[in-house]
Amino acid sequence: MSNNDKSIGIVIDSCSSQAEVIKILRKYTKDSMTQIRAKLEGKERVLTCPAFDENEIERIMECINELQKNNIAVRIFDGDEAITMQLLMNKVQSCRENAILTEAEMELEASEIDVDEAEPYRFLWEDGKCDSATQDDYVVIKQGFEYTIMNDRTGQVLEIEDEDINNYVAAMMIMAGKKVVVH
Repeated sequence: MSNNDKSIGIVIDSCSSQAEVIKILRKYTKDSMTQIRAKLEGKERVLTCPAFDENEIERIMECINELQKNNIAVRIFDGDEAITMQLLMNKVQSCRENAILTEAEMELEASEIDVDEAEPYRFLWEDGKCDSATQDDYVVIKQGFEYTIMNDRTGQVLEIEDEDINNYVAAMMIMAGKKVVVH
């Protein structure tokens, strides 16, 4: 097997019907039946994607689920390392979290507010500014590039009228590791 350290891939370990495997795989790859058959016979990866492409990894997970429902044994690889479905799901979650952090970082870099304007809200991300129970009650709700800050315990939204300040506060909370709910 070649060094695929930057890709996720699956290999078919065993199946009772090569035709069934090809039928399923054709939904997920543009490879011809001949190409798929050759990969099956050579125990090569029949489906691959970049290791950090959340959408493509989810597509591979969908394919794995369909294959397994049809009693087709698969091995999942992250680079050259065989991994479990749980590890693959963790990788997708990690991709999502990294995307949220990157967006928050970009928000902070693009911010043109005077940081003193966010001072009244510093308790939301900085330890010691209020009791941790109060601080932990607040979550960031992310919908596209819109942020809402809400008290998760009471359901009350924290109204920050200036959108730039609101986005700055939300980004600071995300960078501090506060809970983010994505819609």
